[in-house]
Parts: sequence; C-alpha cells; structure tokens
Amino acid sequence: MNRLGWMRTPEHSLTEWDRLTALADAVRAAGLDRALVCGMGGSSLAPQVLAASTVRPRVALHVLDSTDPAAVLAVERMHDPARTLFLIVSKSGTTVETLAFYRYFATRARPEQFVAITDPGSPLEALARERGFRAVVEHPADVGGRYAALTAVGMLPAALLGLDGRTLLQRARTVDPAHAKAFGAALAERVSEGRDKLALKLPAPVARLADWIEQLVAESTGKDGRGVVPVVDDPVGLVLPDMQVVTDGSADPLDLGVEFQRWEYATWELCERMGVNAFDQPDVDDAKRLAREELDRDDALPTLSPVELRQRVRPGDYLAILAYLPPLPEVTATLQRVRAAWGRALGCATTLGFGPRYLHSTGQLHKGGPDTGLFLVITTDDAQDIEIPEQGRTFGELKRAQARGDIRALLARRRRVAHVHLSRLEDLGGLARS
Repeated sequence: MNRLGWMRTPEHSLTEWDRLTALADAVRAAGLDRALVCGMGGSSLAPQVLAASTVRPRVALHVLDSTDPAAVLAVERMHDPARTLFLIVSKSGTTVETLAFYRYFATRARPEQFVAITDPGSPLEALARERGFRAVVEHPADVGGRYAALTAVGMLPAALLGLDGRTLLQRARTVDPAHAKAFGAALAERVSEGRDKLALKLPAPVARLADWIEQLVAESTGKDGRGVVPVVDDPVGLVLPDMQVVTDGSADPLDLGVEFQRWEYATWELCERMGVNAFDQPDVDDAKRLAREELDRDDALPTLSPVELRQRVRPGDYLAILAYLPPLPEVTATLQRVRAAWGRALGCATTLGFGPRYLHSTGQLHKGGPDTGLFLVITTDDAQDIEIPEQGRTFGELKRAQARGDIRALLARRRRVAHVHLSRLEDLGGLARS
C-alpha cells in the first residue's frame, strides 16, 4: 500500500475538524473532564507532545504507554474512571499493550466513555462496535503510525485539549516540501561524514516534540545496518565528533503542525539519501513474537555484566539504557543520573528509553541499525502486580516477557547487551557506580 497519505493530512483533518470538536464538546458536556490516551509509539507520542505544550487545557489529558503495573496504577489514581474519556488508539487494532489497557479500564468505566481510533475493518473497530463505544474514528489506512500526528490520532486530543486546531492545520499546509527535503538532505550529508548521532535541543515550550522526532527518525532510518541515533534530554550535554545538533524550530505550540510536517518530509528525504525504506519497520515484529514465546519461559539469558559491557565500548558507539520500570518523574531523574555517569565514563552518546515504550520507537534502530549500540536493560521486581481481565495474565508478566523478548532479539543479532535485575527500585541509583 502507498504510505504517502501523510502528505495530505493537514487538508484532510481540516475537513474533519468540526466533527472532532463536536465530539470533544459532547464529551465535556457529559461530564468527562479528563482524557487518557491508551496507545503505543505513533499512537501516543503526538498526543503527549500536544498535551505537554498546552498551557491551559480544557481537559486533563495524559498518555498510558507502559505495561509496568505501577504506571497503570498511577494513571488510574490520576484519572477518576467515572470522569475520564479513554482514547483507545491502535492503527492495526491488534497492539497487545493497547488492548490490555482497554480490558483493564473496561471493568472500571462505561462503554460510552471509550473512543477508538483505528484502521477501517481492524479487530479494534469490531470490538468497539460490539461493545458500544461512544465513537470509532478512522485512522487513514495509507498513513503509517509514526506519520499520523496530524490525523485524528493527534487532532482529536487537540480538540479535547481545546487547542486551535484549525490554525495549527492551516499553518501546517504552508510547509514547503522542497525546503523541508533540503533540511533532510543536510542531515544526510552530515551522517555520511560520520555524524550519525542527532542531538535534539528544542525550544522549551515544545521540548517534548523531541520524543516524537526520536521515534520518527529512529524507526524510519534504523534498518539494513544503517541508521541515525536521536539523542534526547542529554544530561551531559557534550557535543561529540560523531554528533550533529538541531536547535532550530518554532517555540509556538500552534506551529507544531508545521514541525510535524517538516520533519516528516525531512525524514523521508534522509532515508532516501541513506538508501532505506522510510515507511517500514521489519525488525519490530520479531521482538513481538519473541515476547509471546517468553510468557512461558524462564531460562537464563546469556547477557554481559555491566562491567563487561563497559569494556566492550568502541569509537562511535552509543549507550542505550532500556528501563522496564515505571516512567515516573523520580525514576526518570535517577535514570538520568545513571545515564550521565555512564556517558562520562564511556565518552559516548547516550539514550534512555522506558520499556515497552521504546519497542515502538527506537527498538527498530537497536536491532536493524548499525552495530554501534551498548544496551543496558534494567528490570525490577514489581511491588504490586495487577491482572489483565480476559487475558489470564498480569501486567507484570507481560512486561517481563517483553523485556526478555527484546533481549533475545538483540542477542540474536549479536548486539552487546547487559541485563541488571533489581530486587528493589530503590537500588536503581547504585547503577551509577557500576
């Protein structure tokens, strides 16, 4: 299928904007003043960017993209189920995490509190109609998930937040494809010179746009042994010889549509210059398959120790910390300290990803990109676990299988992987001294 429908999304979404705002108005009129987006990767990152960039939202909108039991419980405490609209977003309609989130909250809220965004004819559409969701909103079939920011995936959350989506979309229409492609060509030229780490340092009001760019660039370029490594929220801030830095971009949240569209054209051109397909993710399904197999396995995995991982560093490497931990502010702060300590010790670029979120973002790059990654996977015992209704398993069991499945996928590609399992989350800071 042609995956270039994203080029027309500003125009298409402008024709749909009144319908989306009417749905948002009806939701608020029903007393639902909170919204929870349940989705992974391209289904969650654009809403997260829009929410983080909105100063006075009309609803409190958050994203759930973690199978960590503590993360699920945290968003449940934050969102009274009786006052929450649940957006269940999955292009394929089969995303295992998204459907687990739905099944959990379906036992706590009424059917009319759910809206699905999915491809026509998907299993999620059938489920939504069978169970009486408030609405089913179409995800354009010719738009890939990571290119869907200006479809209903991003624009329905924008309507709920009370953003001036019409202006945002009209501005997006002004993007000059030739100019955006020239930006992508410049990025590719620097990659060809060995600067394949892309440090993103964006204006503070739209800083979280970097998370969306990270997925777009990593998942689009990271295949066939090639790839660009985005670096977000670098705690050290060193500009290394293999790094290029992007600081430009509008600080106006109403220009986010411009930035989405500009980066999509730029990434397409970047991939063309690198000789890779910008619109596939061939290594993602392998990790999903292995995760399913790991649900019933408990054998030891032949990973390195942290000390051995440090000893394997080579010029041009990067460190990826892959944390199957709750993505809470205090955990993030500790991980950033660990990341800084390792970055200084190794003298290389570093990245931080929460599992399983990163599987839908940088995971393709880790497995399909160049063999320049050092992977430090961190897991911990769960203080509390919770059942996934209708699944016969818990969120903790699913998270554990996803971690083991990705480790096995990395090892199958002869990547350098260390795995640290902590009995207590409080021991996390000790990794800064490993």
